[in-house]
Amino acid sequence: MAELDRVGKYEISEKVGAGGFGVVYKAWDPYIKRWVALKMCAATDEETRERFFREAQLAGALQHPNITLVYDFGIEGETPYFVQEFLTGTDLDELADRRRLSLEGSLAVLIQVCTGLDFAHNRGIVHRDIKPANVRVLEDGSVKIMDFGIAKSLDAESRLTQTGVALGTAGYLAPEQLSGKPLDSRTDIFSLGVMAYELVTGRKPFAGTNISNVIYQIVHQEPAPPHLVNPRCPDRLERALLKALAKNPEDRFATAREFGSELQAVLTSLSGRTAAQRSETTTAVVRGELARPDDRSTAELTPPTRLAARSLDQLPTTSARTGRAGKRRLFAALGGAALLVVAAIAIVVLRSANPTPPAGDALRAAAPTSVVATSPTATPAPVMVAVELAIEPPSEIEVDGTPLGRQQFFTVNLAVGPHTIVQRVPGYTQREHRVEVGLDTKRLVLALPPFGLLSVAPDIGVAIEGAVVTIGSRQLGSLPIRDRMVEAGSWEMVVRWPDGREYREQIEVPASRTVRKVVYPQ
Repeated sequence: MAELDRVGKYEISEKVGAGGFGVVYKAWDPYIKRWVALKMCAATDEETRERFFREAQLAGALQHPNITLVYDFGIEGETPYFVQEFLTGTDLDELADRRRLSLEGSLAVLIQVCTGLDFAHNRGIVHRDIKPANVRVLEDGSVKIMDFGIAKSLDAESRLTQTGVALGTAGYLAPEQLSGKPLDSRTDIFSLGVMAYELVTGRKPFAGTNISNVIYQIVHQEPAPPHLVNPRCPDRLERALLKALAKNPEDRFATAREFGSELQAVLTSLSGRTAAQRSETTTAVVRGELARPDDRSTAELTPPTRLAARSLDQLPTTSARTGRAGKRRLFAALGGAALLVVAAIAIVVLRSANPTPPAGDALRAAAPTSVVATSPTATPAPVMVAVELAIEPPSEIEVDGTPLGRQQFFTVNLAVGPHTIVQRVPGYTQREHRVEVGLDTKRLVLALPPFGLLSVAPDIGVAIEGAVVTIGSRQLGSLPIRDRMVEAGSWEMVVRWPDGREYREQIEVPASRTVRKVVYPQ
């Protein structure tokens, strides 16, 4: 392909990669003033071009923080291309090769991949090529799933299925992919299980000197129990990994959400620090900054030596943990420093009078139903309950004034009684939820109104200086508007220019859909 300096409106800066179906360039969008990744189809055969179109269509339909966003699609001459967000950071395979991730950091990454996959699966899309090279970890700790090039929609038949299977990386393929059986979301769960096993143990569950040997192991042999490779792998995590790697799809986790919830519970059990401490260290953990060089694959966390940037996916939960090493002590509290101290003292008193409970009872140990006062004037510690929070859409969460970062689903220990939870999506809206937690509270669902995405651009030759877009009573900002979240429903859209001219239209914004409008002064 000849050297390019421009494709459509995009100014080409440099070639950053090639392979699969095309060539990827770093390019500048002169209108939106941002860097983008522009991917051009390098093949001329019809099947590859059709697959390229499929990647653009499937990825373009998935608007999620843990999935690479597609902005645009076009044809330059006879060569199709699409434009997606330009990702910084490091591919997960490179982090894994350098053993830069601690165990907590690995779990934080895997939970975000589960979140993105669950979103895609709920929209009928199976990725079919989940592997570390297709996951990018950004500097702020957030995670992006990349390359839906061989993804398949479950809502439509595809004559490209068998070719797609051949394009996957052998060591991450599920047994049903290798045997030509029907695929569904549990196929991605198997591949994610392979990736999780590799991150936790430092080695692949299925490895051999040639592809045939690897394929035989995937279909016929069970992987070594993770604790034999990494003795510090918790029992619960080992069970989760082996379940994800089950040969029969029926024996795996039913959904990526279920797998993610289990990983979240493990991450919770590994952390005995306060929410404030975890908010400072999550990003450093994801980036591997807290991993010891002498134990790089599964280093225990050490106190931070400096304040790290906040992660977009902090996972602030706390519960008790019992591992093969014997007793583990913790405090289970969320709130002020005084409550943390009292709760810690009370639990130590209880632990001194009773043996450490079995691993299956660890969560119950974190939520005692009574506390023995250490003195007549001691304030009883609050009764804690482990509550799963389901957030829709993924939002910034604040519990009783404590920011917990960006979340979708996670478990947090809450005291029995009333709580105020603020759910916020910047640029869209926020809602304050007042909830009552009881002893039998297991799950709370927090939701914002359904929304779609709205893009508004001026017609060719129309000046945009000072033109302001309003939806109902909400001012969205100046032209152009790109993929702005708007509550689903019918709205009057008004665009006003400084000289008094206007454009008005009654528009319908469907939930989970994108609406694009071209405007001009009337």
